[in-house]
Amino acid sequence: MHDRLHDFERVLNFRDFGGYETSDGARVARGRLFRSAHFAEASDADVARLDAMGVVVVDLRRPEERAREPNRWPGESVRVVSNDEGSAEGLPPHLLALLQDNLTAASVAGYMREIYRGFAFEPRHIELYRAWFSAPANAVGPAIIHCAAGKDRTGLGCALTLHALGVNEEAIFADYEFTNAALDLDARLPRIQARMEDRLGRKFDPEALMPMLGVNLDYLREALDAIEARYGSIDAYMTQVLGVGERERVALRGRLAG
Repeated sequence: MHDRLHDFERVLNFRDFGGYETSDGARVARGRLFRSAHFAEASDADVARLDAMGVVVVDLRRPEERAREPNRWPGESVRVVSNDEGSAEGLPPHLLALLQDNLTAASVAGYMREIYRGFAFEPRHIELYRAWFSAPANAVGPAIIHCAAGKDRTGLGCALTLHALGVNEEAIFADYEFTNAALDLDARLPRIQARMEDRLGRKFDPEALMPMLGVNLDYLREALDAIEARYGSIDAYMTQVLGVGERERVALRGRLAG
């Protein structure tokens, strides 16, 4: 897994999520599909390296996230897809959740499972996931999907992508869970905790924060189970909601798996 992780100076969780075997014995191409955290703190060297990739970028963040931490990359030469629905002001939902009384690891994990159940049905996510599926299918070069940490909204987008390409569930969940190692949460927790405490004006138990800062296989399972409960299958959801039917999936596999 670690060979997928690209070592940037100040860009976190940037990794290639190609290379997995598909159900028909093919393999998803490497160097074409990337997932990442935001680029607000990218160094000059990071920007130069990213510029050389020639990519399409889908930014899943809400307006207030992009306003508070505007990306240093990409520039005007890179096609970026985002969504401006909602306010550019106020606290994002995950920080509002941390303002609840009697915050515990269990309550935060419960909140994460709840928001995952709704990810696939939010109109702005649907629009951006639809755009994402058209990006690798039509782009000449690589495509990058990202949000703030590159783990939750991005995690579901990547899981749906690998499913569409015929990758088995075990590999999909392994790619998702690798976020915990890629982010090195134990090392980063003190800094993240300090930033959250400064912004929200309250102290936190680090154990209560961990379920929000990392990923848990139960979270992704909740998202996929919610899709299947509403549409009968992931394929039906992708066809009816994202416009990625069998013909589109076959085309995607032809372009990205061989």
